[in-house]
Amino acid sequence: MLGGGSGERLCTPSTSAGPFRIFSVAGFQNRANDIVYCPPIVRQQSQHVEDSTAIVYFGGDVQDFPESMETNRDSRGYMKYNLENSAILLREAFPRSHIIVIRPVRMEFKTFSCFDNFVRGNNAGVPDHTPMNHALQHLEKLLQNLSQRLISIPENEILDQAAQAAAAAAAVQAAAAAAALTLSNATTVPSDSNSPLAANDNSQDMDIDILQVQENVTVDADGEVVFPMLPDEADETADAGTNNGGGNNGSIGNNEVGLNNHQESNNQQPQQQQQQQESSPVKIAAPVALPATNNVEHYNNLNNSNSECATGQGQGQAALGGQARQTAPVATDSNPLWWRENLNLDKSKLVLIGFSKGCVVLNQFIYEFHYLKTLTPDDSSMCRLLSRITDMYWLDGGHGGQKNTWITSRSLLETLTRMGMNIHVHLTPYQVQDDRRPWIRKEEKLFTEMLRRLSAPITRHLHYDNQPANLMTHFEVLQAFCQHVHALNQQQLQQQQQQQGVTDQSAVAVAAAAAAAAAAVATVATNNGSNNLLDASEEAK
Repeated sequence: MLGGGSGERLCTPSTSAGPFRIFSVAGFQNRANDIVYCPPIVRQQSQHVEDSTAIVYFGGDVQDFPESMETNRDSRGYMKYNLENSAILLREAFPRSHIIVIRPVRMEFKTFSCFDNFVRGNNAGVPDHTPMNHALQHLEKLLQNLSQRLISIPENEILDQAAQAAAAAAAVQAAAAAAALTLSNATTVPSDSNSPLAANDNSQDMDIDILQVQENVTVDADGEVVFPMLPDEADETADAGTNNGGGNNGSIGNNEVGLNNHQESNNQQPQQQQQQQESSPVKIAAPVALPATNNVEHYNNLNNSNSECATGQGQGQAALGGQARQTAPVATDSNPLWWRENLNLDKSKLVLIGFSKGCVVLNQFIYEFHYLKTLTPDDSSMCRLLSRITDMYWLDGGHGGQKNTWITSRSLLETLTRMGMNIHVHLTPYQVQDDRRPWIRKEEKLFTEMLRRLSAPITRHLHYDNQPANLMTHFEVLQAFCQHVHALNQQQLQQQQQQQGVTDQSAVAVAAAAAAAAAAVATVATNNGSNNLLDASEEAK
């Protein structure tokens, strides 16, 4: 259940908040994907399936399950943007929508997201777009089968795991509070380039896209990518890299709270992990205690809204997957699984979001839009799905190839324009102001300007323009995007309130006018009655 007292309601990892891990959801033909799912946290007034909305998110390189990122020394610094935390962030921006995060079918070198089930690509996930790869059919099948899987899960299983998740969230919050207290009491570490801490920070400042365009990719004995370093940094980071790498043969660590009943030690084979994952139909994601430097500052902590679910401040932020502050009105329904009623995600309105490498999936969709609408206009099999796509978001798109980062074909963009969906572009200097990859800037400019000339409904936003371009600001476009959505929601809410106020004032004015008219009629009637009496008395005389 969502909520506590009237003063403060909590969004815990529960039946209403998630996130849930659904493994090996079947799609088109023999394709399958793992999915992170969050139900809506605010119930719609309308119960019609067609009025519901599903947010489908395709993430970028490095983004994976938290335990996988924890065991990779290069992605550990970006743990706060793991797939589950991304789902929670999206849930806060879209509290009335179903959140569906599609995990890449493979993470090459534990780093590169490869969406082979949607678009063909090489070992680094660089796409090879084709007119038809059945990506849309795969998406539709995923939504259908995900709905069936969620409905078929026994209620007691979800409730039991939800109770465990809530208890674990409390434990994580306590651990985070203790860690924050320890950090506050610790002495300040000097900014010495020879210190292990400084070396570790330098090793985290990796450049994924630059690495992908290199001819040779260096991989260590554990199968992890060795990111290039400057010559004067090599000696400084050697010890820290060795220490971090040595931890890969151990367990996930004390910072991870196990709720999924399928935790594996890192020396197990991938086949064993897959078998163990498939043994249970759903897993409620365990919150991960992150270092204080990895806290995500959610926008709702700065500007709470009546229509948003914000994460708690202070120590609660250290467990992004844990407890969150609920400020939105909650449906007082006795059924804790109300979100499963009439669940047909393939019939919902669809909002497609791609971040970084995930934008290659959106680009493949454009190819298939054109194929279905222009090359095979008589094929109506996908018309229903296409008509339900209302918005597409490109969040700082990029990959390691030297072309097709953005679609620039006029014919493809004309087809996209004719479909009438809203197009949103959010960028950072990391992609569009990188002189080492000038083609990204040129292609994005062509993409945006051509759609504007075609009168497509497109918006473009450049974030962090006054900050240095780096990988962290690249990831933080997720927060900036959610802040933008939140601001729009606030604006719409204010407009609705103003319209309601005008309507109420009009109603009061109409009522007052009606009352005045009624009083006038009554006065006239009284006067007429008095005149009639006078006339009658005169006649009697």
